[in-house]
Amino acid sequence: MVISFLCYDIKMSHGIYTTEGFILKSVNFGEANKYFFIFTKEFGLIKAAAQSVRHLKSKLRYGLEDFSLAQVSLVRGREIWRLTSAEKKFSLEIFKEGGNSEKFLILSRIFSLLLRLLHGEEKNDRLFESVKEGMHFLGKKSDLTEEDLASFECIMALRILSVLGYIGQLGDFDQFISSPYFTVELLAKMSALKTRAILEINKSLRETHL
Repeated sequence: MVISFLCYDIKMSHGIYTTEGFILKSVNFGEANKYFFIFTKEFGLIKAAAQSVRHLKSKLRYGLEDFSLAQVSLVRGREIWRLTSAEKKFSLEIFKEGGNSEKFLILSRIFSLLLRLLHGEEKNDRLFESVKEGMHFLGKKSDLTEEDLASFECIMALRILSVLGYIGQLGDFDQFISSPYFTVELLAKMSALKTRAILEINKSLRETHL
């Protein structure tokens, strides 16, 4: 399975900003509205509202699926953003539909970790690209073992913690956080260090108090 990821630079037209974003979570409010927590390429983590998005006739409905990568257009409000359009580029549901539920679970846990650790609107190119590359890698590789997938999750968690400053220099683990890219060879290297990596990840998460 080959997944194509299109790149978009931020665009602004009459106060409307267009950028890529990961839909981390949504919450219903009102009769048919939703709040979306989106990790965007240009603005970091934002909270955005979509009006009437739960109606079947809504044009936004199919572009704002939880656990997906989308191109979104937004207007900045006084307290939160407002979504004006959305086009889904990739959804984790493709893994469930293809019988790869473990990939779905891993990436959903990664998205939950991002939601837990990201705070405020702060652009983070390095983190965004690492998450995008990880999603791309899982989409391309159909022959990964359970051990490979466990190693992938460890690497992603280390990268998130490192980029956000929750974990320092770790010697042997620096090789896993210096680049946003993934290879099968890198997963094999993590396999030999995975027990130590899990200890460091859990220690760092405890120290965040989040």
